[in-house]
Amino acid sequence: MMAKYKQFLCIFLFGLLISACQPKVSQYMNHQQTYILHLGSQGVQDFMKYTGGQVDHQPAGMNFMELDWNPPNLGKVRIEHGVNSLELDHVFSVMGAQLANDPNIKGIKSIVVNAGLTQEEFVEPKQAYAAYVELMQRINKAGWKQYFYRFSGRVAKEDNLKYLLKGRDVIDPSYIFTFDEWVKVINTIPTKSLAYRLYSNGIILNISLKQTALNEHAQEQYMLRYSFQTIRYDERNSITGSYKMDASELEEAFKKMLERNKQARLHEEKRLKTEGYRIDESYKDPDVWPYVK
Repeated sequence: MMAKYKQFLCIFLFGLLISACQPKVSQYMNHQQTYILHLGSQGVQDFMKYTGGQVDHQPAGMNFMELDWNPPNLGKVRIEHGVNSLELDHVFSVMGAQLANDPNIKGIKSIVVNAGLTQEEFVEPKQAYAAYVELMQRINKAGWKQYFYRFSGRVAKEDNLKYLLKGRDVIDPSYIFTFDEWVKVINTIPTKSLAYRLYSNGIILNISLKQTALNEHAQEQYMLRYSFQTIRYDERNSITGSYKMDASELEEAFKKMLERNKQARLHEEKRLKTEGYRIDESYKDPDVWPYVK
């Protein structure tokens, strides 16, 4: 009897050891499900539902909520934003951030999504290009537009490629590069990356598309980083002490910031003209005050 008990105990302990060495399936999201996420108050409920209430509380007053997928079973995420909603494929991770101590910034202030350009880790150059084309068509169809910070120069679309090849951001997301232009850009820019700054109805979207590796078969690997942030947080964070201002004080501070931004843009555009760039005088800054106040 004692021998059987010892045998059972050994098997039980061995089983525990094996299970401890295996990755926990529960720590990864279901790759067959589309995860729907919002910014703002609804976003907290979304993350809580998917994470089982797990929150990383940081001492600096920031809360983080994270979703992860285990390659090769990558995820699909939908950032819900009305007609401007975006479905993102081949997702490795999602991080939502919340300010814990500012009552004026409620819910999720930002969502960062890390993903691959393709499901496969390495693909042929034309496969990577086709995935880039499909992505930009999807973003344009969803209504996301070029966004210039109010203090930055409004470089004209006609100078998009010239500006980009100097290692700067894409300033015409509606233009999709030809395959030859795509190859030239990736091979010319030291970072081998494209960066976009877009806007739609109170949300800023920064996109980084980067070639991260080549294998021995000359196949390419590309990674994507999408950073969604509320314009409310972006603008209030630019005003020192905004969290303790009343409505009239905030409006006054915002107006002063507008004037400083205007002067900074005039100076920047003057400099850009000396470098031979044209300025897009038709670009008008979106009215963000309704989201900020």
